[in-house]
Amino acid sequence: MSARFWAIATLVTGLISLGLFVVFAMLPEMRAAASCLPAGSVVQFELARDVDQLRAIFGAPDSQCRPLAIAAMDAVNHIDLIAFIPAYSAFCMCAALFLSGGAWRPLTIAAVASALFAAAGDLLETTTLLDISQRLDTPGDLLSLSQLGAWSKFALLAAHAVFCAGLCFVAEKRRPILGALLSLPAPGVAAAAFNHVTLANAMNGAFAIAWIALLVVAGFSAARAKGAQA
Repeated sequence: MSARFWAIATLVTGLISLGLFVVFAMLPEMRAAASCLPAGSVVQFELARDVDQLRAIFGAPDSQCRPLAIAAMDAVNHIDLIAFIPAYSAFCMCAALFLSGGAWRPLTIAAVASALFAAAGDLLETTTLLDISQRLDTPGDLLSLSQLGAWSKFALLAAHAVFCAGLCFVAEKRRPILGALLSLPAPGVAAAAFNHVTLANAMNGAFAIAWIALLVVAGFSAARAKGAQA
């Protein structure tokens, strides 16, 4: 495949992934629960460690917000399973091949493998969250499973970003600024692991900066390649 193909593939899959964030926000269930769910509640649910943290998200068992919050989270997680996980996984794999110029370098293989294993972790996390939402007050060992899935996902996505950063520095086409931005998710995940309640937004912001930078660079590369062909 040509370098332009991987640039376009990265751009398209990345835009689909970003578009799904809009879909999440526009879901009828999410809009109905807008006044009930605190900011960042989706990630807080992913990283919840005990019943008290679940209640901080969903409310007390007899609260009017709880059924609305459960419906909203379940709707988001169903879209996550059928659309978002495949979309961002494809984006991550295409991005690695874009940065390597389509060459299967060791860093490319490592980045693609990290993306695939991250998707597996996300599948474990999301399917477990769908079970937890039905037994919020007695989740038992389900929280351990969701934690395993969530942290493996975030750690592997951070590793993917590090491998892609490496490609920015060693591939034929050097992109040092993008490489620096792709180095941000790793400390972001470390910060969230230290205290996810207050620092999860730092992790989300780091991924957002890195992935949007990838989109911008892929878009410019696709446009320049088209101009060169013309």
